[in-house]
Amino acid sequence: MEPFHVLAFERYMILGRLLGAAHAPRGRLPRLAEELAASLGSNQWAVAPSKTRDGNAMLFINPHQPWYGSGMFTEMHVVSDEGLNFSGAMYPGGPLPTAGFNERLGWAYTVNAADISDTYRLTFDHPSDPLKYRYGDGYRQAEEWRATIHVRDEDGELEPREVALRRSHYGPIIAREDEDHYLAVRVPRLYEGSRMVQALAQAKARTFEEWYAAVSMQLLQTFNTTYADADGNIFYLYNGTFARRDPSVDWTKPVDGADPNNEWGPFHPLEELPQVLNPPSGYVQNCNSTPFTTTDDGNPSLLDFPPYMVEDKHDDKRRAKVARYLLRNAHDLTFEDFQDLAYDTTLYWPMTEIPVYARRLETLERTGPELAARVRPYLEHLLDWDYRSSLTSTQATLAVGWYEELYGRGYPVETLSPKYVNDMAARFVALERAAGKLAELYGDWRVPYGDIHRIQRHANQPSAAGVPFSDDEPSLPLAGVRGPLGVAFTLYHSPPTTLDNGEERKLRYAATGASYMAVYEFGEKTRGASYLHYGQSHRPESPHFFDQARLLSERRFKPAWIHWEDVEANTVRAYRPGDP
Repeated sequence: MEPFHVLAFERYMILGRLLGAAHAPRGRLPRLAEELAASLGSNQWAVAPSKTRDGNAMLFINPHQPWYGSGMFTEMHVVSDEGLNFSGAMYPGGPLPTAGFNERLGWAYTVNAADISDTYRLTFDHPSDPLKYRYGDGYRQAEEWRATIHVRDEDGELEPREVALRRSHYGPIIAREDEDHYLAVRVPRLYEGSRMVQALAQAKARTFEEWYAAVSMQLLQTFNTTYADADGNIFYLYNGTFARRDPSVDWTKPVDGADPNNEWGPFHPLEELPQVLNPPSGYVQNCNSTPFTTTDDGNPSLLDFPPYMVEDKHDDKRRAKVARYLLRNAHDLTFEDFQDLAYDTTLYWPMTEIPVYARRLETLERTGPELAARVRPYLEHLLDWDYRSSLTSTQATLAVGWYEELYGRGYPVETLSPKYVNDMAARFVALERAAGKLAELYGDWRVPYGDIHRIQRHANQPSAAGVPFSDDEPSLPLAGVRGPLGVAFTLYHSPPTTLDNGEERKLRYAATGASYMAVYEFGEKTRGASYLHYGQSHRPESPHFFDQARLLSERRFKPAWIHWEDVEANTVRAYRPGDP
């Protein structure tokens, strides 16, 4: 069995989707999983040699993990005498980075909505045996056992509770609908095979063919994957372990477990999944979005895949739209240019929507001249802008405030709140309200973005919830913006709040988003640059507890050495376990 820390998070996310309400509605998560999933946006890009000055492919890795708790990332470089030389990001305690690069190639992951698992409705109506459920013309036998779990009471003490657990041939039974009907879930390869065998083979691969063969093991059940290598290949894969199923059945809802026709067939091989290799447009990207708008020219076709395979087939997020905008217009990129692009702060929503509101203000001047006169200064301020966030931009602050009024603060909210859909005047009132809130909090509605969006670290925090951020303690400014506005440099900040002691916390502190960023150029000598949120050490007394926060504040990277001679040349101290 693999160590818990290697696969726990991946399996938790797979099971979390199922345990919430068992497809009622599909994808609903229990509260803890919803909070965790709120930070699971990520960006990944690859550009072909045709877009770079030196004719080398480049890769951008940018997972948006929590900055506190078990989901946070750390950085590791693993080298062995048996062909392993791999560097990248991983969960603390893991034996190998989950994504990163070696001297020849690298890859990134983002969360997708691959429909890999299903819920079955079972009917237990046998006249004499309560553990028999209908199947075909007869019944099948469920297995039941009892287990003791410990639950904390109101005083924080653990008390034992005995529970009955039941399993069907489809998988565990997780919910009871009524007297006779229960729901069971089926998850592919949850404990079958070794994820680490595949990961090790990917890390040791030297060519696209070797890497593709490793991924073809299909022991990682989900995730979009983007790849680049020193041979100039770029590649995108909508990864998933998909069983063949009856395409006429609606697999987004519980299906009849008594019907043998609803059994799974063999898994689709990797070559049958949505993927893009070396498209004519010269780039691929995925930002938790549909695989069918991966690039401009050379996308897979929705019609070529069964309807049960891709749940997010129509989900084209603004982060993906701004990525295509940036990569489409990128030419003759140097490695330094690519680093700047990774930190780009062009905001897609303001860039595409605010000019539209300028035209609608002209209509409002006829239908509601008083409101139009009040909001004109705010809209003109937004129009006098390049639609980029910066530490000094007052427009970015106002735009984010207006967006939150219109769309809410949730993730990944990109749908207008219902009360604004058919009420244009109300949207302008929301702009006025956003400006008013800024003036009330900060004394002026023209507030530099970096003055209130900050980075501050606190030690020994189990999660982002309840971190004791304080306006009285040192912090650094940040230019990153929430992902739903459509931005490459993605950060999520805590809102202003009143603390339990009555103190008002006015500043916003980053707690998730660009947790790890890395850019790689694969050429005659591959090179990389990376950033890890806060710093590599978790000890407050270490100089590396908060040293990389300044990189984030200044939108810079540090070197990520992969060749051993470079590692040795830049080593400050070498030691072995047990050394004093």
